[in-house]
Amino acid sequence: MLDIQGRKYAAVTVCDVTLYDLVTKYPVMYFDTLQVTSIDGTTEVTEIQGGKGNPILASVSHSKNIDVQFDDAIMTMSSLAILTGGELSNASDNAKITMTQTEIIDLDSDAENITLSEAVKPNSYVYIGKIINGIVSTVTRTTEKQTGNVNTVPVSAFYNFKKDDEDFAGKYRVFYEYELGVADAEGRDLSELTVLADKFAGTYRFIGDTMLFNQFTGLNDLFQIEIPRLKLDGSFSFSLNAAVEAVVFSFKGKALRDDFGKMIIFRNLTQEGKTGDETYGQYDGSYAKLPAVEVTIDVEDGTINPVNG
Repeated sequence: MLDIQGRKYAAVTVCDVTLYDLVTKYPVMYFDTLQVTSIDGTTEVTEIQGGKGNPILASVSHSKNIDVQFDDAIMTMSSLAILTGGELSNASDNAKITMTQTEIIDLDSDAENITLSEAVKPNSYVYIGKIINGIVSTVTRTTEKQTGNVNTVPVSAFYNFKKDDEDFAGKYRVFYEYELGVADAEGRDLSELTVLADKFAGTYRFIGDTMLFNQFTGLNDLFQIEIPRLKLDGSFSFSLNAAVEAVVFSFKGKALRDDFGKMIIFRNLTQEGKTGDETYGQYDGSYAKLPAVEVTIDVEDGTINPVNG
């Protein structure tokens, strides 16, 4: 339980976080799918000792540090760009983006052409290898880079690709590149995030909005956390696996001192004196206007339950 101005509160939900650009003041990212929001503050202490018995004469606090971490259950290209400090671009007809493709095709003994699912990128090679016992055999490529913007390649265009071999027919894995501009007929829209060696995650104004359960009123009070200058550290990791457990994307940073010496600000908006539909936010975790009811908190698992239902 938290004790704020004589009222005791229970933390019952995660924060929604907004990051603001320090120069333009515009919001640049909003996170409403966070799993955990943690803020850890530490202070170093230097003890001055002296005299007989070497007692502690003074204790000097210094080096205040505030670490912030918020874990997002959902990733977007925009949030990944903020996390990495990377440059995000969208494909256009004037700036197409290249994708690498691999696919399996079936060829008959009399096949003259290979048909691919995408149009081969102009001035690029196509590679092919026969699949034997589930393994791709020796790979060969086209003798020349492909021209035009077509999705068919003649069998005769490949090095040492003998169509008259008795074992020619079968499954093959093909490797090639294609490119996209503006959204195509299928509605596909391609974007690209580039992480550069000399670009890093930035500094933002952090606003975290959550609710604290007021034990006195039985209501959720609004609680806001502001960090005027939050420097993201830019560290990230991907753990892509076959398990059903979803990957969590962690954002970490440190609170910096602003021009007025501020590092973090807490705001608490109480609802005392409000009843019924005047309240904003009930213990169900929403900000909807719901009637106030009496509740209890389970001391073992922290669940909140109405007294009459």
